[in-house]
Amino acid sequence: MEQNGNQKFKSIKNMNLNKALWEKGDFTQIAATMRESGEKLVVKLGITKGLKVLDLGCGDGTTAIPEARIGAEVTGVDLAANLVEAGNTRAKTEGLTQCKFCEGDATDLHELKDNYFDLVVSIFGAMFAPKTFDVAKEMVRVTRPGGKIVMGNWIPGDPTLVAQITIRIMAFMLTCLSHRN
Repeated sequence: MEQNGNQKFKSIKNMNLNKALWEKGDFTQIAATMRESGEKLVVKLGITKGLKVLDLGCGDGTTAIPEARIGAEVTGVDLAANLVEAGNTRAKTEGLTQCKFCEGDATDLHELKDNYFDLVVSIFGAMFAPKTFDVAKEMVRVTRPGGKIVMGNWIPGDPTLVAQITIRIMAFMLTCLSHRN
């Protein structure tokens, strides 16, 4: 019995809980409620055709898809395979061939070139990474000199409904994951 308990602990200890959390449910339903605000934000970013954009913690493309509609060459990176798949499906459905989603960890973007992107965007994405300093270093590394980094993050104690729901869902999911067989 002790060995099963130790194996369970090791399994949980080695699990990326952030990844497990975002892959557990269907965040696309919540993201659908943010589409309009994502589109409005993208208009204000000054994106032009051919601009190389990294959308970090992109989910299913709330800002990546509108960036690509304008003509940007968009790489969306997210930790959750289900959201990457959903983003690629949305891009394909809209015929956005210059918009690709891939699975990756914001704290280690080794697959991406140094000084490559004109714009790095993370709207309510990278803020969930447990090592925010590593995320910041990676964002700076992949942004070209003179490029821009734009982040949208919740603040501690954010009273908005979406923030409060997400916080409660995350706490619940982490509890469920720690008690899995």
